[in-house]
Amino acid sequence: MFDRIQNKWKEEREKIQLTPMNEAFYGAMRDFLKSRSLRAKEEINPIIKKVLEEKLSRMRYVIDDLLAIRTTKILQIVFNKEEITFNLAREEQNFYERMKKLYDVYRKDVFSPKDIAYTDIDSIVSKESIDEEEEDIEYVAIKFLKRTKDKIQGLDGKVYGPFEKEDICLLPKENAVGLVRREFAENIEMVEQIKN
Repeated sequence: MFDRIQNKWKEEREKIQLTPMNEAFYGAMRDFLKSRSLRAKEEINPIIKKVLEEKLSRMRYVIDDLLAIRTTKILQIVFNKEEITFNLAREEQNFYERMKKLYDVYRKDVFSPKDIAYTDIDSIVSKESIDEEEEDIEYVAIKFLKRTKDKIQGLDGKVYGPFEKEDICLLPKENAVGLVRREFAENIEMVEQIKN
């Protein structure tokens, strides 16, 4: 397995483009690393133990560098808005899909009207799955405390606003949280709970 890892590392260092990878590569790598770590830990001969630990250290360096190189290439693909059409390891495919969505949210925030564009990205990242269907989007009713001059791009793909003071709207939760945090609006449900 170490030869496979090292060969993949050399290939990735030599090529500018991201190369295909077996979807179970990292799982097999983790199992191999675990068995080698256990073997080094249990070895009683100090000379053999030292050799095993040095090999393990070299292997960890190669793995860390391979991961850094491939991560950088995946991020570059996301930034260039390109598509990956070949196999990736399961973990990489998941990372790639999540980064595409986060980058889209980031770009929407950058190019949305200032002062009201804030989206709570932390709440998006903390969800177990970012790729929820539109019908799974949670909505929150908010009441605007200020007038907004510009429209808001919702995470559901719909355009909302502009709004007048006292307007009430049902927005995707991530958009609503951003507006409440920036004191453009208040969460109606929370206000009702405080009153009762």
